[in-house]
Amino acid sequence: MAYKPGTLGELRALLAAELKELDSPLLEADLILAHYAGKGRAWVHAHLPDAAPAAVAEAALSACDRRKAREPLQYILGCCDFDGLSLLVEAGCLVPRPETELLVECAAANFDGGAFLDWGTGTGCVALALLNRFPNARALMVEKNPASLNCARRNLEKFGFSPRARLIASEAPEDIPDCEVSLVVSNPPYVPSDEIERLMPEVSRYEPRLALDGGPDGLEPYRWLFELCGRVLRPGGFFCVEYGGGAQTAALRALAPKAFRETVLLRDIAGCDRVIGWRFADVLPQ
Repeated sequence: MAYKPGTLGELRALLAAELKELDSPLLEADLILAHYAGKGRAWVHAHLPDAAPAAVAEAALSACDRRKAREPLQYILGCCDFDGLSLLVEAGCLVPRPETELLVECAAANFDGGAFLDWGTGTGCVALALLNRFPNARALMVEKNPASLNCARRNLEKFGFSPRARLIASEAPEDIPDCEVSLVVSNPPYVPSDEIERLMPEVSRYEPRLALDGGPDGLEPYRWLFELCGRVLRPGGFFCVEYGGGAQTAALRALAPKAFRETVLLRDIAGCDRVIGWRFADVLPQ
């Protein structure tokens, strides 16, 4: 795009105009400028009359071109805020969503602070949030996507959590070693296969299909997650998942074995069912 050196405010206005098709062009312009200036959004607003540093302008314009193509902003900036942590995010990984913080809240409220298993850890966002909240917790972080495993490893190193976590490359539940945990938490793929192409371009074009595709009904992972929980979850332990809401609520309830007693159902900010949790019974009901 054509750009003449000018003020930070003029550069911000240009970026916002180029990103006008997005929901929040000014916000995205602010985030891009703040990132490449190494400052916060408040700094950007306080320095709008000042000359835009050449290096910041060059990087911001390049980022803007990528964002216009609907590449996720988190991929472009290489980071994402999640539960108070600034996580590394790389292309080929599922971008952490704000609604997944609801899953963290559910897990944290039902966790004794011991050992837990995070299936489909992705960037590690859920496990990292729990490790950050519970200083004595230990995590088994399970993932099959090599790009996500690498990103999760880097995030563990960034926050110094590596000694309390084990990453497991797994293609199937059988790959997960025998263990006993008090919590199993998961944000599995839950989009029905034929709905993926209808998702927003940032998702359908860029994010890994294996992190999205939950099979024909979006429920495929949950079927064997219950089986996994029956093997690794201690009696009295807790199992919670994020899911797509709607008709999946009744379907998940029907899938749950009798040993699992539903105790939690949380809705997201839009009022949609988003997180459900079960207590694993000590004794099967008669």
